[in-house]
Amino acid sequence: MELRIELEGYLELTMDVGSLAPQISELVREANEKFRESAQGETSETAVIVEYSGEGRRLKVKIISGGKLRAHDAFLRFKNMLVEKLGPSLRVGVREIFIDKLIVEVVGEHVSLQAAEEKLKGVAEVSIKDDTLVLIFKNLSDHDIRDRVVDRAIRLVRVEEKAVEKAEKLAPFGTVLIKGIEKPFMFSGEISTEAEKLSWVKRYPGRGQWIFTSPMTALLRTLSEMLIDYVAKPLGFQEWMFPRLMPFEVFKKLSTYIEHLPEGLFYVCAPPRDPSAFEEFKREYTLRKELRRDLLKNILEEPGYILEAVQCPPFYQYFSGEIVRLEDLPIKVFEVLGGWTWRNEAGGVEGIVRTNEFWRMEMVFLASPEETIEIRNKITEKSIELVDKILDMEWRLVAGAPFFLSPEEASKRLIDISSFDKIPTLDVEVYLPYRGQRDRAEWLEITAATVHRDFYVKAFKIREAKNREIWTGCIGHGLTRWATGFLARHGFNFEDWPKEVRNRIKELPKPPRTVT
Repeated sequence: MELRIELEGYLELTMDVGSLAPQISELVREANEKFRESAQGETSETAVIVEYSGEGRRLKVKIISGGKLRAHDAFLRFKNMLVEKLGPSLRVGVREIFIDKLIVEVVGEHVSLQAAEEKLKGVAEVSIKDDTLVLIFKNLSDHDIRDRVVDRAIRLVRVEEKAVEKAEKLAPFGTVLIKGIEKPFMFSGEISTEAEKLSWVKRYPGRGQWIFTSPMTALLRTLSEMLIDYVAKPLGFQEWMFPRLMPFEVFKKLSTYIEHLPEGLFYVCAPPRDPSAFEEFKREYTLRKELRRDLLKNILEEPGYILEAVQCPPFYQYFSGEIVRLEDLPIKVFEVLGGWTWRNEAGGVEGIVRTNEFWRMEMVFLASPEETIEIRNKITEKSIELVDKILDMEWRLVAGAPFFLSPEEASKRLIDISSFDKIPTLDVEVYLPYRGQRDRAEWLEITAATVHRDFYVKAFKIREAKNREIWTGCIGHGLTRWATGFLARHGFNFEDWPKEVRNRIKELPKPPRTVT
């Protein structure tokens, strides 16, 4: 099989491209020379920058290549060369790299057009031209390139696919990896509806917000303590407390969230420390009992904060700009006392399982690459043991998509599931009978266990003393979701609950009573 690749994209620099014309011309010449050297005589297989131009701060490039040094990899190399060559002397940086269009021509043996369309649906446009299979990718980010989206797609359309599958087993996000045994359920209805009838919870006027009364709170606290006792402490995690109001200074380092899910966050505007600024607002309320939002718009500053949506960024910020030694790692932390986290949930809210305001426990760690994967896998294993053996719930383990990927983005990607070590996120899910039959229903994710590789290390400029590689990972346990799965399995009768849960709670408190 032979490959021909054509790339059109740009690098967003920190200064105008026109002021760097001589330096960029020399850099392109040098890059092409290095690309030729890497081909080791196979010039038709290497990459060449055939065109480049400037438009403001955007350096546009066109690269063609064969299959040995592929155009998208050459694009990344060119970006690194630009930073290394022009950064120290001219203080030139690269804010973003982006591929508008990438055309891959697969010459020789390949799968049929129909098979290629099925395998790459939502990932690339597919066509046949003179027995050559043509794949067209559009709007690829830096993350897409590093995540090997293009290379995995190419593997899928090769005739040699079966041989490749011995080394890689490519599958979409959502693939079920292992399942626990089926178990009977004491309650088949919608949990929050029943909990509300029993006064265990009550809706708050805000979208996706709830008040939890004493019985539900007792269950939630017990589940959090069991996670600490059975998972966090045995694995050597220490407890911290994190802020929940994220300044834009930290937010701007979370590039993937900004690129993929800005609509899923809540933005906060700070008020001026000037009581007189609110005089008209206060007067309008006093006279008319109205809250004049239009007046607030003129008083408040522009958004300067984010309500915390993922809980772990304060850990990375703690080490931002710091130097650590591999010998002092791993650093393992769990956090639950900071309170709620917030997301503007897509697709509407659903009871207490999909809410805008929710309670979770976060486990986050900094370690060597090998130890990061090992810690993540051990946490997943112990979490499943707690779900299965102690809480007696039905579960399954799924290859999950990281939070920062929208469902649309996740649907475009394939991952290697031949080993747990290669899967970026492992999701523990439980079954809810009210959602339908097991084999068709959407199961409820209660824990997401993610390896970030070096993404946050680079974003927050965390350094290792000898420049050895270090990674981060995090596990989010959605405590209200754990409670929902628990109540679906065991019902609302305290006497039917597992022995250890009853022993920890001792006596389930009664909810408040009102005349109405």
